[in-house]
Amino acid sequence: MVLPRVIQNLIDEFSKLPSVGPRQAARFVFYLLNQSKEETEKFAKKLFVLKKIKYCSFCNRAMESTATHLCDICKNKDRDRATICVVEKDTDIESLEKTKRYNGLYYVIGTEDEKKQLERLKTLIEKIKKSSKKIGEIIIATDATTEGETIALYAARQLAELKKAYPELKITRLGRGLSTGSELEYMDEDTLTNALLGRK
Repeated sequence: MVLPRVIQNLIDEFSKLPSVGPRQAARFVFYLLNQSKEETEKFAKKLFVLKKIKYCSFCNRAMESTATHLCDICKNKDRDRATICVVEKDTDIESLEKTKRYNGLYYVIGTEDEKKQLERLKTLIEKIKKSSKKIGEIIIATDATTEGETIALYAARQLAELKKAYPELKITRLGRGLSTGSELEYMDEDTLTNALLGRK
Protein backbone atom coordinates (compact mmCIF):
# COMPACT_ATOMS: atom_id res chain seq x y z
CA MET A 1 0.00 0.00 0.00
CA VAL A 2 1.35 3.39 -0.99
CA LEU A 3 0.72 5.97 1.72
CA PRO A 4 0.17 9.66 1.03
CA ARG A 5 3.54 11.40 0.88
CA VAL A 6 2.80 13.68 3.86
CA ILE A 7 2.08 10.64 6.05
CA GLN A 8 5.13 8.73 4.83
CA ASN A 9 7.34 11.75 5.46
CA LEU A 10 6.16 11.93 9.07
CA ILE A 11 6.67 8.17 9.51
CA ASP A 12 10.22 8.62 8.25
CA GLU A 13 10.80 11.38 10.81
CA PHE A 14 9.45 9.32 13.73
CA SER A 15 11.62 6.39 12.58
CA LYS A 16 14.70 8.50 13.34
CA LEU A 17 13.86 8.40 17.06
CA PRO A 18 15.86 5.95 19.23
CA SER A 19 14.46 2.39 19.24
CA VAL A 20 11.57 3.34 16.95
CA GLY A 21 11.10 1.24 13.83
CA PRO A 22 8.86 1.97 10.81
CA ARG A 23 5.88 0.04 12.21
CA GLN A 24 5.90 1.83 15.55
CA ALA A 25 6.47 5.13 13.77
CA ALA A 26 3.41 4.43 11.61
CA ARG A 27 1.32 3.78 14.74
CA PHE A 28 2.40 7.15 16.14
CA VAL A 29 1.44 8.94 12.94
CA PHE A 30 -1.97 7.29 12.59
CA TYR A 31 -2.68 7.93 16.26
CA LEU A 32 -2.06 11.64 15.69
CA LEU A 33 -4.08 11.51 12.48
CA ASN A 34 -7.10 10.27 14.45
CA GLN A 35 -6.85 13.01 17.08
CA SER A 36 -8.86 16.21 16.95
CA LYS A 37 -7.34 19.30 15.40
CA GLU A 38 -7.06 20.86 18.87
CA GLU A 39 -5.15 17.87 20.28
CA THR A 40 -2.81 17.76 17.29
CA GLU A 41 -2.08 21.48 17.60
CA LYS A 42 -1.46 21.09 21.34
CA PHE A 43 1.04 18.30 20.60
CA ALA A 44 2.78 20.41 17.94
CA LYS A 45 3.10 23.37 20.33
CA LYS A 46 4.71 21.17 22.99
CA LEU A 47 7.26 19.98 20.44
CA PHE A 48 8.02 23.56 19.47
CA VAL A 49 8.57 24.54 23.13
CA LEU A 50 11.42 22.01 23.29
CA LYS A 51 13.53 24.45 21.28
CA LYS A 52 13.37 26.83 24.24
CA ILE A 53 15.12 24.33 26.50
CA LYS A 54 18.57 25.42 27.67
CA TYR A 55 21.51 23.32 28.82
CA CYS A 56 23.35 23.53 32.12
CA SER A 57 26.62 25.40 31.66
CA PHE A 58 28.46 22.80 33.75
CA CYS A 59 26.94 19.35 33.21
CA ASN A 60 25.11 19.79 29.85
CA ARG A 61 21.82 18.61 31.36
CA ALA A 62 18.65 19.94 29.72
CA MET A 63 16.82 22.48 31.87
CA GLU A 64 14.48 25.41 31.83
CA SER A 65 16.21 28.76 31.52
CA THR A 66 17.47 30.17 34.84
CA ALA A 67 19.42 33.24 35.87
CA THR A 68 22.41 31.15 36.99
CA HIS A 69 22.66 28.97 33.85
CA LEU A 70 23.06 25.98 36.17
CA CYS A 71 20.62 23.10 36.67
CA ASP A 72 19.07 22.38 40.07
CA ILE A 73 21.67 19.69 40.81
CA CYS A 74 24.74 21.77 39.92
CA LYS A 75 23.61 24.79 41.93
CA ASN A 76 22.67 22.70 44.98
CA LYS A 77 25.30 23.54 47.62
CA ASP A 78 24.55 20.30 49.49
CA ARG A 79 25.87 18.13 46.65
CA ASP A 80 29.31 16.52 46.92
CA ARG A 81 31.30 18.68 44.52
CA ALA A 82 34.37 16.46 44.75
CA THR A 83 32.69 13.65 42.80
CA ILE A 84 31.57 13.77 39.17
CA CYS A 85 29.61 11.01 37.45
CA VAL A 86 29.99 10.91 33.66
CA VAL A 87 26.83 9.63 31.94
CA GLU A 88 25.62 9.32 28.36
CA LYS A 89 22.12 10.80 28.65
CA ASP A 90 19.93 13.00 30.83
CA THR A 91 17.69 10.01 31.53
CA ASP A 92 20.67 8.23 33.14
CA ILE A 93 20.82 11.04 35.70
CA GLU A 94 17.15 10.55 36.56
CA SER A 95 17.74 6.81 37.10
CA LEU A 96 20.78 7.35 39.34
CA GLU A 97 18.96 10.02 41.35
CA LYS A 98 16.17 7.56 42.15
CA THR A 99 18.65 5.33 44.00
CA LYS A 100 19.26 8.13 46.54
CA ARG A 101 22.77 6.70 46.96
CA TYR A 102 24.67 9.26 44.92
CA ASN A 103 25.06 12.88 45.97
CA GLY A 104 27.75 14.16 43.64
CA LEU A 105 27.60 16.10 40.38
CA TYR A 106 27.03 14.76 36.87
CA TYR A 107 28.42 15.39 33.42
CA VAL A 108 26.50 14.39 30.27
CA ILE A 109 28.86 13.29 27.53
CA GLY A 110 26.11 12.59 24.99
CA THR A 111 25.60 9.79 22.51
CA GLU A 112 26.34 11.83 19.41
CA ASP A 113 29.35 11.49 17.19
CA GLU A 114 32.81 10.87 18.60
CA LYS A 115 33.96 14.41 17.81
CA LYS A 116 31.31 15.96 20.06
CA GLN A 117 32.08 13.50 22.85
CA LEU A 118 35.76 14.43 22.62
CA GLU A 119 34.91 18.13 22.80
CA ARG A 120 32.80 17.59 25.91
CA LEU A 121 35.48 15.49 27.59
CA LYS A 122 38.10 18.15 26.88
CA THR A 123 35.72 20.76 28.29
CA LEU A 124 35.26 18.68 31.46
CA ILE A 125 39.03 18.35 31.86
CA GLU A 126 39.47 22.11 31.53
CA LYS A 127 36.68 22.77 34.04
CA ILE A 128 38.32 20.44 36.55
CA LYS A 129 41.71 22.10 36.07
CA LYS A 130 40.22 25.56 36.59
CA SER A 131 38.03 24.54 39.52
CA SER A 132 38.91 25.80 42.99
CA LYS A 133 37.40 22.58 44.37
CA LYS A 134 39.54 19.46 44.48
CA ILE A 135 37.97 16.59 42.55
CA GLY A 136 38.48 13.25 44.29
CA GLU A 137 36.64 10.85 41.98
CA ILE A 138 35.24 10.66 38.47
CA ILE A 139 32.75 7.82 37.93
CA ILE A 140 32.24 6.62 34.37
CA ALA A 141 28.63 5.41 34.30
CA THR A 142 27.83 4.36 30.75
CA ASP A 143 25.38 1.73 29.49
CA ALA A 144 26.42 -1.94 29.54
CA THR A 145 26.07 -2.03 25.75
CA THR A 146 28.72 -2.25 23.05
CA GLU A 147 28.33 1.48 22.44
CA GLY A 148 28.45 2.22 26.17
CA GLU A 149 31.60 0.16 26.64
CA THR A 150 33.26 1.95 23.73
CA ILE A 151 32.35 5.34 25.20
CA ALA A 152 33.61 4.26 28.64
CA LEU A 153 37.00 3.18 27.30
CA TYR A 154 37.22 6.34 25.23
CA ALA A 155 36.36 8.51 28.24
CA ALA A 156 38.87 6.68 30.47
CA ARG A 157 41.66 7.34 27.96
CA GLN A 158 40.83 11.04 27.73
CA LEU A 159 40.48 11.49 31.49
CA ALA A 160 43.71 9.61 32.19
CA GLU A 161 45.71 12.80 31.61
CA LEU A 162 44.15 14.25 34.75
CA LYS A 163 45.86 11.53 36.78
CA LYS A 164 49.21 13.10 35.89
CA ALA A 165 48.19 16.42 37.41
CA TYR A 166 46.13 14.91 40.24
CA PRO A 167 47.72 11.59 41.33
CA GLU A 168 45.13 11.08 44.08
CA LEU A 169 42.22 11.34 41.64
CA LYS A 170 40.21 8.12 41.31
CA ILE A 171 38.65 7.22 37.97
CA THR A 172 36.14 4.44 38.55
CA ARG A 173 33.40 2.57 36.71
CA LEU A 174 30.12 1.13 37.91
CA GLY A 175 30.51 -2.28 39.54
CA ARG A 176 29.20 -5.61 38.39
CA GLY A 177 25.52 -6.40 38.32
CA LEU A 178 24.77 -4.63 35.07
CA SER A 179 23.60 -7.18 32.52
CA THR A 180 25.29 -6.98 29.13
CA GLY A 181 23.15 -4.93 26.78
CA SER A 182 21.42 -3.04 29.59
CA GLU A 183 20.84 0.71 29.52
CA LEU A 184 20.99 2.67 32.77
CA GLU A 185 17.64 4.37 32.26
CA TYR A 186 15.82 0.99 32.27
CA MET A 187 17.56 -0.55 35.30
CA ASP A 188 15.83 -1.00 38.63
CA GLU A 189 16.99 0.98 41.65
CA ASP A 190 18.49 -2.01 43.50
CA THR A 191 20.69 -2.97 40.54
CA LEU A 192 21.92 0.59 40.12
CA THR A 193 22.52 0.95 43.85
CA ASN A 194 24.67 -2.20 43.89
CA ALA A 195 26.55 -1.00 40.81
CA LEU A 196 27.28 2.34 42.50
CA LEU A 197 28.42 0.75 45.75
CA GLY A 198 30.54 -1.81 43.89
CA ARG A 199 32.29 0.64 41.58
CA LYS A 200 36.03 0.26 41.12
